[in-house]
Amino acid sequence: MSLSNKQKFLISLTAIMTVVVTAGCFLYPPEIRYNSYLVPVLPQNEPAFSQDEETNSVIYDIGGSSVEVKYLTDTELNTLFPVESTQGLYSTNPYTYGNWLDPDLGYTPNKFTVFSVTIINRTFAKMRIDPVEAVLITDLGETLHSYTFSVAAAKYNNSFEDYYRSRRGQSGNDYYRYEMRLGMVRGKNFGLDEMVFRGDTYSGLISFDTLRPDVKRVQLILNDIVFRFDAFNRPADVTTAKFNFERKIDKLVITQEMKQKEMEREKVRIKMSGPQQIINNRINDNDRAALAIDKAMTDISPLMEKCFMERYRRNEVDPGRMVVSFTISNEGIIVSQNVTEVIGINSENFMNCVLTSIKTMKFAQIQDLPLEGTGLVKGPAKAVNVLYPLEFQVYMEEEKQ
Repeated sequence: MSLSNKQKFLISLTAIMTVVVTAGCFLYPPEIRYNSYLVPVLPQNEPAFSQDEETNSVIYDIGGSSVEVKYLTDTELNTLFPVESTQGLYSTNPYTYGNWLDPDLGYTPNKFTVFSVTIINRTFAKMRIDPVEAVLITDLGETLHSYTFSVAAAKYNNSFEDYYRSRRGQSGNDYYRYEMRLGMVRGKNFGLDEMVFRGDTYSGLISFDTLRPDVKRVQLILNDIVFRFDAFNRPADVTTAKFNFERKIDKLVITQEMKQKEMEREKVRIKMSGPQQIINNRINDNDRAALAIDKAMTDISPLMEKCFMERYRRNEVDPGRMVVSFTISNEGIIVSQNVTEVIGINSENFMNCVLTSIKTMKFAQIQDLPLEGTGLVKGPAKAVNVLYPLEFQVYMEEEKQ
């Protein structure tokens, strides 16, 4: 090969490597996370409004009592439901998408625009806010109405019940997640007709649709803040409070090192609520009682955690619930094991790993005992059949300082 041919070869090789590297950048772009949130803007020459710098809440004073409003970021909403926000596509946090990344966008979008509203009644006999009449006005001229829990209460056709029903599939897992979400909303949403008496404090969430990308400013209007009632319990003194917010969008590029640290912080929690059913156990036989079974399941929990995390990090299994059945022989060994019910979990390989772990459990041997006599345990020894529910939940371990 001549010198000129060598030079041509090196130039060609360099060009090919450049194309490969460039293509790699397009095939594996860096993960970019966008954080869209609202910051309060206090109105000028309005002494009734103040801001708590520590909590970033806006406080509206009403004759010594107050209404406090705080915009909740997705991070704060995920903190309210830490386990339910770490299930990827199957996260059941009703207010966010949890840690799921939209494959088309490359980041996690907002699902709703959520405010925490608190009434602190120090001076009036009772106070009330109607969350249905709360509206969010954008700088594009849009009027967004709040979401109620149920369809029946949705005066403006916005309800969590309808939102999740329209997106619910037909499988048992879909119905399970639907009920989980509605249960959380029921506990957190600002209540209808909630009376707050003197000396009491009440908080709840008021939610709206997610904001369009080009929205820069919004105004939350709380209509129908009642702070006095007449003798017939009808509103006598009513006011309206307007809270202004400016939108901010932060951009964060996630490096491989940051991603690795996140993965290391992900842990699994196995929720074991005890045996669902124990068949053939003799009365007073502690060797096959619920406590003995619970202890044996706890002893093998590290094995089951390993089964889950190894596959979860390879995206081979999703969090969920399963019910296992197993039989304990008189000799104290597991002679059969099976999965009878599955919700969410989508990996047969993982379930087999759990069953293999269950087979390692050991119990005390039991023997036939007389039917008569002073002994607490009586009768022949029998193999004991057990049904045991297990729920695998992913959570994010706190970062070490």
